[in-house]
Amino acid sequence: MDKLLQSILKETPDKSEWSTTTSLKFRTDLIDWCGDRFKDKKVLEIGSHNGHTTRILGLLFDEGYTINHNEPGGLFEIKETVSEANYYKTYKVNIENEQNYVFDNVFFIKQNAYHANGLSLDIPEVEVSFIDCLHTREAVIQDINNSIGIGAKTLIFDDYGLIGGVRKGVDETIQEGKIKLDKEIGLERGSHLVGGTNKTFYKSEGMICSVV
Repeated sequence: MDKLLQSILKETPDKSEWSTTTSLKFRTDLIDWCGDRFKDKKVLEIGSHNGHTTRILGLLFDEGYTINHNEPGGLFEIKETVSEANYYKTYKVNIENEQNYVFDNVFFIKQNAYHANGLSLDIPEVEVSFIDCLHTREAVIQDINNSIGIGAKTLIFDDYGLIGGVRKGVDETIQEGKIKLDKEIGLERGSHLVGGTNKTFYKSEGMICSVV
């Protein structure tokens, strides 16, 4: 792991203190799994929230595209408006960090990920999709289908072990034979501190699946 990734990991809150982010173990497992093999690939993140995970993805991939229904906030800093349509708006963004590293490869797309028109036309074909948006069975299945529709060969899921809707959506898609489990990541099954409160994880925090 390079020094910049290590530094950003240190400054990013853990799930034990910030309930809507990923755990340190999740991020470390993700970094180890990715290695350098995606340095020339593109990634889509569906559901970006504050930008904690987006920073990691921006360092692991050549280009990162992240979707959220609100205007850029949290760690995101707007550099410029790239394009605007009736159901989405695309920004080139920087993501704050204590090392003052300037991201020049991250695009923030303000849109409803479940819009009837589908995903923004600004999103290119991607290698990997990181799914962490609405946590209902129906939303997760739609996120999976939308990701496959833009070429994603690998899907990464957050909150699989914690939230039943995510598990149902993922498990049903696995049973249908559309995706298969490659690796479990993050916190293991059991009781873990989430935002200062103990929560039960019925399976591992995250899943990495390949598209069949």
